[in-house]
Amino acid sequence: MTCLNRGAGAVERAAVPPRGACAGDHSGVTSERPRTRTQALLVGAPGWLGGALTGVQGAVLGLLVVLTPAFAAAAAAPTANGSAAIDWMGVTKLATRLWLLGHGVPFIVDGVAVALVPLGLAALIAAILLGLARRFCTKTWASWGVATGTYVGIVVAAEVAAMRGYPGLAANTVRAGLIALLIAGPAVAGGIWRAHGAEFGWVPRIPKYVRQGVRLGIATVAASLGVAAILAGGFTYLGRGRIADAAAALGIDPLGGVALAFGQALYAPNIAVWMLGWMTGLGFSVGEGSVYAPGDIATEALPTLPIFGALPTIAGGWLVWAPVAIVAIAALVRLALRRRISTDLSELPAIGAALGVTIIAVVALGAAASGAIGPGRLAVVGVEVLPVAMIFAVLSAVGFAVAHGVLMLSGIVRSKRDSTPRLAVVPDPEPATIP
Repeated sequence: MTCLNRGAGAVERAAVPPRGACAGDHSGVTSERPRTRTQALLVGAPGWLGGALTGVQGAVLGLLVVLTPAFAAAAAAPTANGSAAIDWMGVTKLATRLWLLGHGVPFIVDGVAVALVPLGLAALIAAILLGLARRFCTKTWASWGVATGTYVGIVVAAEVAAMRGYPGLAANTVRAGLIALLIAGPAVAGGIWRAHGAEFGWVPRIPKYVRQGVRLGIATVAASLGVAAILAGGFTYLGRGRIADAAAALGIDPLGGVALAFGQALYAPNIAVWMLGWMTGLGFSVGEGSVYAPGDIATEALPTLPIFGALPTIAGGWLVWAPVAIVAIAALVRLALRRRISTDLSELPAIGAALGVTIIAVVALGAAASGAIGPGRLAVVGVEVLPVAMIFAVLSAVGFAVAHGVLMLSGIVRSKRDSTPRLAVVPDPEPATIP
């Protein structure tokens, strides 16, 4: 038995390790050289130590992602007494509140709650945790549990300290812990998998149609979300003038502008999800009573923020055919997976499972990307989660049906072509020779 170090440039063969140990697994003694200095320092250390280091560093680095631009913007602001007049503790509290907002904790200013989670910050934190887990975690459940639990504990402790005295402390604590678990759990598991590999012997025990449906459904949602992000980029380009005017109206200095741009970029994934709702034809709202849809735009006054310049400003005409894009995407994904999902009637449960996956995925994305950005009418921002998910599933079903029909027609044409008798050329007999 050998253990393959896939992280190195070449495949190295090591001596037979203890059962259950693999490359980089500090839970057992191996003869393979650690891939990094960090892993070399942790050789012989208990597995929980790497997990604790991962959780602590993930929380610190995630906070620094928000704290650094906040400090830079505060330092660049003109003051009479220079940096001595800056309330650094106030800036730190502000940055901590923004970091907690990425975990679903409402940001409260003068009694007004902002609860719209910046999905970009959550994704950035997950990437940090994944990278740390690759270096510090071992291939054990204990290491994963300690890393995840440490991170969740730090987030919950920070939430309790920051929200003490505000209403809904218990509900916000549970919400923050759950979202921190959803961020850290998969990220740490992915880092351990990337560093040490993983065994998925339980996967074949899952029914085949479920595995096929999950693959088809996730691929359809991911491809549609990618197209939605491209559309969001297109509308951002069209609205570049409005974005520049809004930024100039704020009257901030260049460094503060960079910090503002970074903060708004964290909401780019939210807008991509909103555009997914736009593609279904139902659209999304930024304030109660507003709608941004391919067939209609009805909006009222919005806060002067450059990011709102990226919202659609045109509707009607050929844009009303936007839902056809989801049909086309679903059909293309179905055609791409034709070798895994055939046209037999026995494969129909896989299509049903895929539609169920699309509904769950779109509901989760829509709920994560929606929330409040202010009082009154601004408490309704995002997509109508369930209607958008159902329409997306219906459009995906149409695309799957179209692709299914194309595959069946192609199979019929191919079978007829193969069964058509072909003319055979019989060679002329050789002339008989006269003895």
